[in-house]
Parts: sequence; C-alpha cells; structure tokens
Amino acid sequence: MSFEGVSSSVVRELFLRRLSEVGSVTVVAREMGLSPNTGSVWARRAGIASVRVAHPGRAEFARLRAEGKSRREAAVAVGIHERTAKDWDRGVRRTMNARIYPDGRRVDYSTGQTTMGVVKPVVDVVPAVVGARLLSLLERERIADLRRAGLSLRAIGRELGRPASTVMRELHARTDANGRYLPHAAHRDAAAKRVRPKPAKLAQPGRLREYVA
Repeated sequence: MSFEGVSSSVVRELFLRRLSEVGSVTVVAREMGLSPNTGSVWARRAGIASVRVAHPGRAEFARLRAEGKSRREAAVAVGIHERTAKDWDRGVRRTMNARIYPDGRRVDYSTGQTTMGVVKPVVDVVPAVVGARLLSLLERERIADLRRAGLSLRAIGRELGRPASTVMRELHARTDANGRYLPHAAHRDAAAKRVRPKPAKLAQPGRLREYVA
C-alpha cells in the first residue's frame, strides 16, 4: 500500500482507524507498509493498547508437526522461514529486536545483552478447542460475526447451541474498553487462564499426597 504524497496526519488517522478494527499494531503496520515502531508510537499517543495476534499459520504448523511432518515440511506448508519454525518448536517468542526463551532468558540483539526475566504462563500455539465445555475458536469467531450483525444474546446462543448466559459471560469478560470483541485475542486469553502457574498439590511431596496414595 503506497501513501506517497499523503500527509502523515492522514496516514496516522487511517492507521488508527484500522487499528481499532484489527487490534494489532504489527498486523496493521504490515498491511499498510509502515514501520511497526511508528505504529506503536501512534497507538501509544492515542491511548490504544495493541493485542498480540498469533501468526495465521501457527495452528496449522502445530497440527502438521503433531502429524509427524518434519520442521522443514511444516515450514514450507505454512510459508515461514525455517528459523521461525525452529523458534515455534522451542517455544521462543520474538519481539522487534529480541527473542524470549521459555526459561525466561531475553536476548536483545540491539544491545547484545542477555537478561533473565520472570517467566509468565504464555500460550503461543492455541488449539482451536481448549476444553470440551469451553467455547472453541470457531464459536468465538461466530459470536463476533453475529454480534456485528446486531443479533441478541439469545439469538446468538441459539445459533451456537449454547445458553445465552454463556454468550453474555464471554462478551462481558473479553470485550475491551473500546467495546471491541476480538475472537482470536479472546481465545488466547481463555487458553492462557487455563495454564497452571504452579504444580498441582498432588504432584508435590507431602502429607496430602501420602494420604491419597
């Protein structure tokens, strides 16, 4: 997308408008051919928080790997570099100038420094279904579509075969301050909250495990 001859204020306005629809600075910057750093500055000054959106081919990559495909084969199938595929396999997260490893190491390539941070439960590859009783990604996408179409909570529930209360709780819990419900961000949030930050009690030695045993 070319903005030659267009003032920066107009480009910024178009960027922020698109950001309000998509939610991710990185995605919108890529769409518009802008620097993500510039987009981040515009979003921060406008008071808009960016959401982290998974690569569209990541779930497919995970599926192919689970089926026994080699890293190279899976990478070619989803159109990514083999180095990116290696990062995905190892659970490495990438920022603009750094890689964050599962053990908490942060390697900053702009400074050459390696630091240790607090390891937070992060779900990078989110399955389409995170639990038998929970909403699937497809259902969340359907909720977003039906909500935009103006259907009521009861009507959305009927379409999904779910109680209206389930739809209401989902929207109340995962609609942001700007009134946006982003299904992929909502799905990642639901998956992340299922990650246990510590071992289960019965997995730890002690009187409880001895009694149960």
